[in-house]
Amino acid sequence: MAVLPAVGFAVALGGARLPGFVLVVAGGAGFLAVLRSSRAERDASTARLSRLVLHHCDTLEKRHGRKWAVKDWRQDVDILANGDARQRIAFTIVARCDELNFVSFTDRVNWDWPERFKRRVQVHVRSVEVGGEGGTRFEVSTSWLDDRKLKTFVHLDNPVPRDGEVSLVVDMFWPAKCRPLMRGHAPDEMLVRFGEPIPLAQYVITFPEGYHVRVDKVGLSAGDGYALSHVLDRWGRPEITLLAEDVPAYHLIGLKLDTLPR
Repeated sequence: MAVLPAVGFAVALGGARLPGFVLVVAGGAGFLAVLRSSRAERDASTARLSRLVLHHCDTLEKRHGRKWAVKDWRQDVDILANGDARQRIAFTIVARCDELNFVSFTDRVNWDWPERFKRRVQVHVRSVEVGGEGGTRFEVSTSWLDDRKLKTFVHLDNPVPRDGEVSLVVDMFWPAKCRPLMRGHAPDEMLVRFGEPIPLAQYVITFPEGYHVRVDKVGLSAGDGYALSHVLDRWGRPEITLLAEDVPAYHLIGLKLDTLPR
């Protein structure tokens, strides 16, 4: 900071301009270094806070019975040509404890995803809007369990009593989540599982127009209650829908997807 006034003084007197320019560059570089250092410290502090929130919420879940069950689940995934994914998850939970203050869920990418994309991941959660009521946002906190898996905590405005219900809508943006899939380099999987049996779970995955998509079910067999469809929507985009009923607890289900060159 002391360098900049000296440079201004030298230039004002009409002295040698090259040294002055060098000092300005050096001062600017030092300032940028301070900015990078401050950002790194801020990011480290945020990461520590996220780990603490994760630890304490996990403790509440495991030791003090903060439990819930998912009543129904619908996840819409809109995959863009560049591999970005926009997700909307609508689900209803039922409290299985005396007072439920928060719920959590995890999501992940399935490839060697560059860490720089973490900054661009977005998560917003709101209540369901019905008849002009609802649609307001909840506070959320997130923590990376590893380089590919993100855990999100939704902090409810008011405790939900035992057997009470709350319906939520989650909007997520994942940059480059499906890039290998959309470039034809490798297939991808969209999978989900729940801690308790769930009556109804649904996946709807949409691709850009012109893509040739192949799909296999995962975790489901002929005797299970499910329906799988592969159609073009009204805009000509491939749309894959999986509807599963009475899914057992901790049973992984979903879709394996692949694309062919356009």
